[in-house]
Amino acid sequence: MQRTVAVIGGGISGLTACYQLARSPNAPKIILLEGSGRLGGWLHSTRTEDGAVFEHGPRGIRPAGTVGKNTLLMVSELGLDADVLPVPGDHPASKNRYLYVSGALHRLPSGIGGVLRTVSPFTRPLFWSGLHELAAPRGTQPDETIHSFVSRRFGKEV
Repeated sequence: MQRTVAVIGGGISGLTACYQLARSPNAPKIILLEGSGRLGGWLHSTRTEDGAVFEHGPRGIRPAGTVGKNTLLMVSELGLDADVLPVPGDHPASKNRYLYVSGALHRLPSGIGGVLRTVSPFTRPLFWSGLHELAAPRGTQPDETIHSFVSRRFGKEV
């Protein structure tokens, strides 16, 4: 009798689990349970009318070590090699990070100076936000969303 395996969550981990289960000898019947209307979890991209792509989650694969090599092997097995854009570590795209807030791109601070001074879109230096985190009161709700936690601790612009 064939086993049945339920995988909870259609994010990258759940999809990888389904993929590996399907490839195994004597593959079980796989049921993927996803609570939202789309797969991918944190991996999500949107494209604007002018062609700009915004990543709303992890946007890179670190090819180092066993985990990175296994990830790249899976990408290759899925035929997604052409969708991977290699970016060397010394390329500006690998060093600069941006937030898209209120219709504009804001470069995130990359050095100590940017952490000590106010950088748009933040309303205070990130250093002070970190210190504030140590003294911030606990939320009053029994269960708090990640958005609420970050807003309460680091400010609404984050």
